[in-house]
Amino acid sequence: MVYKGYQAGAVAAGDCQQQMASFDLQQSYQAPSVPPTFSSQQTPVPAISSLSPDQTYAESVAADIVSLTSTTVLRSRYSLSKAAVPFGALVTPLPIIHSPSLPPLLQRSPTVCDACGAYLNAYCKVQANNVTWQCCFCHTSSNPVGVTDLRSCAELRSEAVDYFQQDMTGQAVSQAAETLALVVDITAGAQDLQAAKSLLIEVLKQLPKSWRLMLITFSSAVSVYQLVHHGLVTADVVSGEWQSISSRQKPSQLYFGSPEPLHVAALQSCQDAAEQVISSWRATSITGPSREQPRCLGAALAVALHLLAAPKQHPSTHESIGSDALPVPQACRPSRVLLVTTGPATKGPGWVPLSNLDSRQGPEDPQASKGAAQFFQGLAQQAAQAGVAVDVVAVGQAAVNVPLLGALTQQTGGAIFTHQRFEEVSGAGLANALQRRQGVEGFMDVHTSTGLGVTHVTGPITPLNRANLGSNSMQQHTKPTMNACELVSVETGQGIAVGLDITRDLQVEHLCMQVILGWRSLEGGWLQRVVTQRLSTTGSLQTVLCGTDWGLAAVVAGKRWVKQAQAKGAAQDRRAAQGLRKQIGQHVSQVVSQAAGGPSAWGALTWLAPPPPAILPPFLQNFVQVMYQLQRGPMLGEVAGHADERAILHTSFLAASTPVALLMMAPALYVYNAPTAAFQQVPCLDLAIQTDEAIVLDCGSQIFMRLGLQTGDDPAHSAQVDMQALVQQLVLDRVPAPSLLRIDQESPDLRYMAARLMPTWGDSPEEQQQQYPALLSLTADHFVTVQQQRMPTDEPSFNKWARSFRVNPTGAVDNLVTAMQNLSVTNLVAKHETPDIAAKEDSEQPLEV
Repeated sequence: MVYKGYQAGAVAAGDCQQQMASFDLQQSYQAPSVPPTFSSQQTPVPAISSLSPDQTYAESVAADIVSLTSTTVLRSRYSLSKAAVPFGALVTPLPIIHSPSLPPLLQRSPTVCDACGAYLNAYCKVQANNVTWQCCFCHTSSNPVGVTDLRSCAELRSEAVDYFQQDMTGQAVSQAAETLALVVDITAGAQDLQAAKSLLIEVLKQLPKSWRLMLITFSSAVSVYQLVHHGLVTADVVSGEWQSISSRQKPSQLYFGSPEPLHVAALQSCQDAAEQVISSWRATSITGPSREQPRCLGAALAVALHLLAAPKQHPSTHESIGSDALPVPQACRPSRVLLVTTGPATKGPGWVPLSNLDSRQGPEDPQASKGAAQFFQGLAQQAAQAGVAVDVVAVGQAAVNVPLLGALTQQTGGAIFTHQRFEEVSGAGLANALQRRQGVEGFMDVHTSTGLGVTHVTGPITPLNRANLGSNSMQQHTKPTMNACELVSVETGQGIAVGLDITRDLQVEHLCMQVILGWRSLEGGWLQRVVTQRLSTTGSLQTVLCGTDWGLAAVVAGKRWVKQAQAKGAAQDRRAAQGLRKQIGQHVSQVVSQAAGGPSAWGALTWLAPPPPAILPPFLQNFVQVMYQLQRGPMLGEVAGHADERAILHTSFLAASTPVALLMMAPALYVYNAPTAAFQQVPCLDLAIQTDEAIVLDCGSQIFMRLGLQTGDDPAHSAQVDMQALVQQLVLDRVPAPSLLRIDQESPDLRYMAARLMPTWGDSPEEQQQQYPALLSLTADHFVTVQQQRMPTDEPSFNKWARSFRVNPTGAVDNLVTAMQNLSVTNLVAKHETPDIAAKEDSEQPLEV
């Protein structure tokens, strides 16, 4: 099977990880052939860049973990602020699977600066006696080295190092001991509930047999099923108004643990009983719309979290329903809640009027929304303290109040999966998503040189709990900076954006940045991953522009804008979203104006006439197009129909890795080429879609598949086979798994898919041909047909949008695929994907300003 065209921009995070892992096995880190020498003066260890490429593979791994938008920064703070170039780093704690060519693994304590707490690294200065070293951050020079032979000290030869220490208690947090609580909404219709039951049974078959299981359903009340009785389905019923231990209405004395648990058991012993319980579920007989059904979602979550935090041992007798005594919560990790719902909470704690969910200008009953937010915030805190991650699968057309559920999943390390039908959910994909966690109790800290500061950190993080200092995964990191934070989860497919800025004019030639990651491994023990990178300073703006990775810069800027949208409630308040879209356009105008040389002498004559539009430089074309797609896409634009959709996308985007985040802003379009019988990536324009062609549109969190008229419904057609293979490649190991939507010419999703493509309405034929060179080979009649097949829209094209912010895109909008190939972030993916593409990219010359 051959897929022509550039595919790196659409490669999933999991694909990139698997391909890099296979590449790692073929190479290993080699020590320099000539050991470093030291004079009587304090001299720095030879820079990493001085080593040959085959000896610095560990440094490429360091770049995978911490990717800087630019390794060169302006010395002038005013000039950097005026240029408005996005400056920061993207941190991926788990970019690839463990392999021999990962950062050196040291089974000892790290060597830490006594003054600032930074770790020994390749850019520190070491004295000739090999006894002390000078920190490159605070310049303290009385630190002991801690090793006897510097030539064997991996920290001084690698930008990335892993430290591993066994747990003091000797206990492992094995993934085999994971406890899963299935919390299922049974208010769906009979057909949907039957599909949900089949899906859940398939998921249970894919999970490790040593996992422990708990089954809970809810409608107007909560039912907790016992898994110790084979052949008999027994459940304890809890009121739908129950909230917590302080509630007046107490549930039954529900027990959790061994030796004789009632409501939880290992899958290997309760598989048959669990399938019998799931098969016994029946839909409620209450008539009316699905979204209006009595649904005590909040109470069901509260009961599940309470049971997961209850003691492991229980009394010898089982008290009856209504007992006033409840077990005292006690942390039991790792655990996970999978909530499956078809609508919002309409009863009990956490419910809000449905009119609040439908309003586009804010809730009609702010008090009810405030009370629900406080309740779910309490659930999030309880889950985080107990080490319980909450995942949500929302199915159907009804809004589920994603802003509330999103806060719960975001603070606990979970995710939200949305689908229109249960048939769209893959049981194997959902089972893989439940097993994505790789560690617990994670943290991150960032050390920077004097003059370099952190402006913001965006991603699946929470503020640092200072009570954890010196304990757990921070037992060796006792001097955190003000940038320290906790990771809500440690799993593959995560991305954290760190904004950087200079705090004063610089007088030095180099700056350093060190990222410290730590977590408790599920196999037992503590792992700390340390990455140190060096930046050069310059006085030339053109040098900074040429050295900037604009793909990474787009992700850093995009996460900053989406974080602001989330803070302002732009998912529901469209006026706030409109203001952010305008700010994005103004920011693009400022970046292009400075990159094009600024207004220069024309600025003094602005009282006579406004300055002419700035010409868009070729190296900025992809960045500006991504910003255009961001402001018009479903996260900030009008493409998404409901606030829930936008809120889900906000949460997913902030936690997404770099390749997935790029796709969520600027989708990748694949069109089936009949003469070559292969899918080819083309510019994401409305001109590229023809009614007789099969297409695949990868939007990161969603993948649209449409079979053209030439393909029909023939499953043996090569387009069908190639499409299936392409989609399998795109979704491989991507977490969360994207929704797969198969559409046709009469599908209501066709308009939604077309809205993700860049419109060209209003552009001249010459401009359309420049954006999509394939039009040059069409006859006049065929060209007119292509124009007529486009869906009409009032939305401005990219050219019109750019000109509205005084940016002249003429001559800059070329083949988008060619532009994507010049992004270093996608070069890395392509390098591990197809040798022919990688060889082609290696031969390309860098863009010149």
